[in-house]
This record gives sequence, structure tokens and C-alpha cells, in this order.
Amino acid sequence: MSKRNAENERAKLRYLEILRHADGRSEQTVRQIEKALLRFEEFTGFASFKTFNQKQAADFKRALSNKGLALATTLSTLKSLKKFFVWLSSQPGYKSRINADSIAYLRLSERDERIARAPADKSYPSLLMVERAVSLMPSETPIEKRDQAMIALAAVTNIRVGALISLKLKHFDPDRMLVLQNPKEVSTKFGKPIYTFLIQLNDDFERIFLDWCRFLREVELFGDNDPLFPKTAMAHDDEMCFVPAGLSREHWATSASAREIFKAAFRTGGLPEFTPHSFRHMLVSEAYRRKLTPAQLKAWSQNLGHESLLTTLGSYGKLSLEEQGQLIREVAATPEEPPLTSSQLEEILRRRGL
Repeated sequence: MSKRNAENERAKLRYLEILRHADGRSEQTVRQIEKALLRFEEFTGFASFKTFNQKQAADFKRALSNKGLALATTLSTLKSLKKFFVWLSSQPGYKSRINADSIAYLRLSERDERIARAPADKSYPSLLMVERAVSLMPSETPIEKRDQAMIALAAVTNIRVGALISLKLKHFDPDRMLVLQNPKEVSTKFGKPIYTFLIQLNDDFERIFLDWCRFLREVELFGDNDPLFPKTAMAHDDEMCFVPAGLSREHWATSASAREIFKAAFRTGGLPEFTPHSFRHMLVSEAYRRKLTPAQLKAWSQNLGHESLLTTLGSYGKLSLEEQGQLIREVAATPEEPPLTSSQLEEILRRRGL
């Protein structure tokens, strides 16, 4: 393996620090960009960035293609690399070595870029699947109660998993059935406040979650600042091995454990292993099935943390092939009541100030 280039490392370090502190990029985004830069360096044998030219750019694109990477991954890698070299070309010692023509080679063809940007079909559970998974979950121990309540709350709120594991007891208002995602304490996307009401999908989900809140306060004696879904406490057994020992009073450091709880619940029910994020697609599918009014759709959209309903429909509103066929046939059967087009829906929302 070629030795890393010290000069390159210094340039990358400066750039990544700018991304973190000047551009405000998340650590996850910074790591992805760092990975893209390393992929390019490995291709060049860690040659100096000062040697960057059109041939390197073209050869690197071919190398990515030959690796069989998804076009979306290739597009992301090239975009990260292009932004880096644009920045680098303005730095002392690099201005005369890196030119704009070479940087321009870091792009896909128009056709491949369209394919890369095309939304992929998402796999998500139906409401019936979620109901089955939750109903089959054990709920005797505190850990089992927590796991079931977490999935129940996710079903009726579709809160992102990062926010879910950072919620405190005080963030749930039982009088209004409202979860207050305060970005000062809750990990919300883009650090914005989100107000999420519990949606009445079925009575069991709501009951399970409310019972859990009472259990935390009355049995575990948790207070407002304790986690709503605490991580598992660990202890040693007789053989000095770590085993679960109830609930701690700490939040999970990462979402890995929560994601596994979701997957395990579906796996136990003999269903595909769905992630917490897939519940957001389930909710929009359920909104279609219930034929919500534009105002109701807007309310559900705000519950997801979206300022625009079109964001909800564009990100999570793609119909399955079966739903598409069913709606097309319904239109043919009842031509006097065609479904709204997106432009008609947008105009209705605009007139209503939604």
C-alpha cells in the first residue's frame, strides 16, 4: 500500500475543518467527503494533489465505473471531489497547478447524472405489518416495555431515529398528545424545532406509549430530564460476562441499538426487517389510503417536520406499482371525479395559506 502524502493530509485537514466550522456540515457529511477524497488518493497512489489533471479525472471516473459502484455513489464522490479541487485551486501553492478545465472533468454524463438522481424505490411496511410486529413483541420486562413503546411511538409520529433516542420525558405533553422536539436537547434534522402530535392510527399504539410513560414515572421514578427511551443497563453475571440488567438513566450514544430493535421486531413477526425511517413512507401511504383532505395532508406533513407539503409528497409520497394501477383504474371507472394533480393541490394549499 502506498504511503499517504503529508502535503495532501495538511490540505485535507484544512478543508475538512472549513466544512465543519465555516460551512456547518455535520460530522457524518464530513466523513463521507473525507472518504471520497481518500478514494481518489488511493487511485492515484497518493500522488500530490498538485499533479491533478484532466487525465487523472477521466481515468478516475472510469475506475469508479469499473468498480461497479452505484451511479448515485459515483455522483456523490465526484461532486465531493470537484468542490474540494475548486477550493484547493484558490489556495497558495496550488493556484498555478490546478486549472478549471481539469476540475470540469469531474462530472458524469447528463444521462448518467439523471439516472443517479432518480429516486430509488423504497421498501416500507404497511400499517398492518407494523401492527403485527408490535402485537407479537413481549412486554413483561422494563426493556421489553421500552422496545415496544419505542416502535409504537415511531408509528404514530414517524419521528426520526436520532430524535427518538434523544427525547426526554419532559418532551412529551400528554395533555395535548404532543411531542416537542426542541433542537437544543433533541437531535432534529437541520436543528429545527418540530412539533409532532400523536396520530390516531390505532388505539393500541397510543395505549402502549402512554402506559410506558406512566411506568417510567410511577415505577422507575424517572423525572422530566431522564430519557424517554433509556439505554439498557449492563451488569456482570456469575461468569463475569456482561448481561442486560434493566434500564439506565442515560441516552444511547448512537442509533444502532434502536435500529436493531426495530429490525428484530419485524424479524420475530416473520416480516422483512424495516428501519425506523421506513415508517415515514408508511405514514404517507396511509394518508393516501385514508383519502385525507389537503388541510389534513398539510397537518401530517408538518408532523414530519416539513415546511412544504410538496417535500413530503416528493420524498415519501411515491405510490407503489399496485397503488398506481389501482388509482388509474379508479379514475377510468369514475371519470367525473378525477384525482387532483400536484399543481391543483399546490394552488389549493396556496389559497388556503397552507
